[in-house]
Amino acid sequence: MVAATIAAFGFFWWLIAFIAWVVFLSITIAIARGKGRSAILWGILACFFPLITIIILLLIPPRRA
Repeated sequence: MVAATIAAFGFFWWLIAFIAWVVFLSITIAIARGKGRSAILWGILACFFPLITIIILLLIPPRRA
């Protein structure tokens, strides 16, 4: 009984981590598109470094047309 409860909590935390990862990825892609940057490139970077990528995108200026 205890082992099943611990396993359920483990899955729950993995699910929360996955949802947070998807949210950070979506935010990164939206910021990149808004600044005229490559959404695909920044999305790939966000797969590995989500929070750092968002910070960098917020610091760089928008691309001029």
